[in-house]
Amino acid sequence: MIDLEIERKTTKGRNISLVVYQNGKVVLKHPAKVPKKQLEEFLSEKKEWILSKLKQLPKDIPQKLKFEDGEKTHIFGNPTTIRLSPKKINIFQNEILQLPNTNNENSRIRKGKLLLKQILLEKIQPLVERTSLALNTKVSKVSIKTMRSLWGSCNSRNQISLNLSLVHCPDPIIEYIILHEIAHTIEHNHSSKFWKIVESQNPDYKTSEKWLKEVGKKYIYYLN
Repeated sequence: MIDLEIERKTTKGRNISLVVYQNGKVVLKHPAKVPKKQLEEFLSEKKEWILSKLKQLPKDIPQKLKFEDGEKTHIFGNPTTIRLSPKKINIFQNEILQLPNTNNENSRIRKGKLLLKQILLEKIQPLVERTSLALNTKVSKVSIKTMRSLWGSCNSRNQISLNLSLVHCPDPIIEYIILHEIAHTIEHNHSSKFWKIVESQNPDYKTSEKWLKEVGKKYIYYLN
């Protein structure tokens, strides 16, 4: 076994694969019944490839949030400090994200993500309603989840998924991503017609696209 922290994920496919994400996380994907020895041999063979990929990663990617006292992050683009309190309440105000103090890191992270999800939901609900009305379309469902590479998605049933990491982004970026995904309820592709729909509501959408490519990577990995 190579001396690296590697997350393992079982899949329904037949192949073994490796993914090195921008935040330095290495994930080994494999069928459930693959023998442990075979996986160890596969990792040993891929050691140099993994190390090479890790060396190519940007140096300014933030570490995953642990929701520790004094930890710094961003909420809606604004610098925010996490504070742990003996009180059993979750609060976000005055650039302070307050969480109940607990020695259980997994529990603290789970509660922190739930609070961020609540904060983001309150922000996006009126935006989804307003944008849907403006485009004369309907969104059948909105869900929020952590994603490692996508900011949002829309399926054929007009169900939209948004990345929880949007909670870290400035308002114009949140508005753009919502517009982008709702436009997909009309055009499920990136054709010229799709971009005309986006442009009809946000003529300056390319500025948001540029921000996502150049700066967004620093936000999308706080929670992954």
